[in-house]
Amino acid sequence: MTAGLAGCSPGSDSGLPARPAVRHVRCFNGHDLDIAGQTISYDHSVYVPTSSCNLCQTLGLSRSAWFEIDLRFAHETPPTQAELVLIARPPTTKAAVGQVVLQLRGQQIGGLDLWLCGIDRRGVIGPVRVDASYRRRGFGTVLVAAALARGPRYRWSTTAIGESVAGRAFCAAQCWPDGTQPSSPFYCSHMKLSNGEDV
Repeated sequence: MTAGLAGCSPGSDSGLPARPAVRHVRCFNGHDLDIAGQTISYDHSVYVPTSSCNLCQTLGLSRSAWFEIDLRFAHETPPTQAELVLIARPPTTKAAVGQVVLQLRGQQIGGLDLWLCGIDRRGVIGPVRVDASYRRRGFGTVLVAAALARGPRYRWSTTAIGESVAGRAFCAAQCWPDGTQPSSPFYCSHMKLSNGEDV
């Protein structure tokens, strides 16, 4: 972590949440960043930019700082083990299942399955998996945002959410594009063929 971030010590990877690297209007605690002030820094231990809400820092609030995760992908394991990086694991055939993975220092801390069809412009997001010690810190949201960024203007659906309260709450908190069908996967004919199903 970057020295000076509340609740974090240099070289530690516990405590700091994550967000997609886009312009944020509000911090995790709901403050308007134009009014509260925002400090942008860089974490040299994992090679990722960080942001913090100046007001939250002054008030000593938790979740005052966060990683800014770039939604662009590495397509293979990064050369250094000291990075927090998104990795795309493409499918073996077009429209088959691939993966989006989040790695920290070479260890997978989260991932999801992803089906994309460029012909039909459809995408299906599979279950989001985040290591228990990294949950409720925005890493799952980063994975979903990264998946959606791979298919701009696609029609999206997700695999079944399940009955768990945590799973339903996570799905309900995401910013899905208009027309997304959560918990109702729509596999186009190309996806079905690539999975060996009859069409």
